[in-house]
Amino acid sequence: MRPKRIDTGAIFEMLRYRISILEYPPGTALKEVALSDEFGVSRTPIRQALQRLELAGLVQPVIGHGTIVRSIDLQSMRHLLQYRLHLALMLEHFLSMTDIEEPIEKLNRCHAMNAALENEFSPQAYAQISHDMRWIICNKITNPFLAKNWIETYYLASRIWFLCLPAEKDHFISLQAEEITKLIDSFRSGEPRRVATTVHDALQTAVAIVWQSVASGQLSISIP
Repeated sequence: MRPKRIDTGAIFEMLRYRISILEYPPGTALKEVALSDEFGVSRTPIRQALQRLELAGLVQPVIGHGTIVRSIDLQSMRHLLQYRLHLALMLEHFLSMTDIEEPIEKLNRCHAMNAALENEFSPQAYAQISHDMRWIICNKITNPFLAKNWIETYYLASRIWFLCLPAEKDHFISLQAEEITKLIDSFRSGEPRRVATTVHDALQTAVAIVWQSVASGQLSISIP
């Protein structure tokens, strides 16, 4: 049997994930030929995936160098995180609280995985939990425009957490555990406002940690 062909959407999701966890750090050149060989496809779906990444604000074409992962600048990140804080509050009006057993089950798995990080830390495992949590919320958003914006801005912002991770690992593990526990309780309550408040407050705390890292010089971000 021939192996299942990987489509443009799957390639885009994989590349976006790698960029978001800094597997492809800022300045990395994404080569069409190398990616074509890796995914076993022609250069056309690779080119299409790279175009989607450019529209998402994660890469940019540079003459003579190909497609480059975009840098992170402080001013843009500040605006983005402020925007996501407002998006989090909007969730209250667009969350489905039916069929909550599935998100609660997934959150329980996230909680167990997060607890394991205290004994054996892995940036990739931390990233997977964080991504899973955002998708759990995204899949309960009833407005498709908000859902799309919620997940796209998450991938844009997530690189900042992973830049901070080496210096703030314990902070982030603890914060993630607390958010998961409160999300489980919030979903069980059936109150979308509690879910939105939990997401907002956890994000607000994480944002404060980021700016503290910047102010202390532990984290260096370019300013255009």
